[in-house]
Amino acid sequence: MGWIVFFILSLFFFSSVCYLECFRCDLGFWDACYTTETNCSRGELCYTGRGKAADSLDIKTLGCAKAEECNVETTLELFFNNNIFVMTKSCCDTPFCNSAQKIPIGTLFYLTLAVLTTRYTTKDLV
Repeated sequence: MGWIVFFILSLFFFSSVCYLECFRCDLGFWDACYTTETNCSRGELCYTGRGKAADSLDIKTLGCAKAEECNVETTLELFFNNNIFVMTKSCCDTPFCNSAQKIPIGTLFYLTLAVLTTRYTTKDLV
């Protein structure tokens, strides 16, 4: 009887400690993403999400996703101004398998500023 309790406790301990580690990026443009490391919840996989906004801007996200969210197209709203884009999450199941190029936060800020300035300047001219 004692070995059954030990077995159940060891399963609980190892299943609650061994979560998948992934990179996380809330929003990146093209292949540029400011990444951090994150631990997924039980049953989640690492993912790389790719989509296109404004018919020309490649969007990328990284993080953890449930298995049913993998390889499914989802429609998302960007910047709360009705820029809608479609994203597909590609999933993997090994630590940090959704690797991305790390860039300094300042570079990402200037890249984002340049993209938004170009977009709104072009929009005003049309």
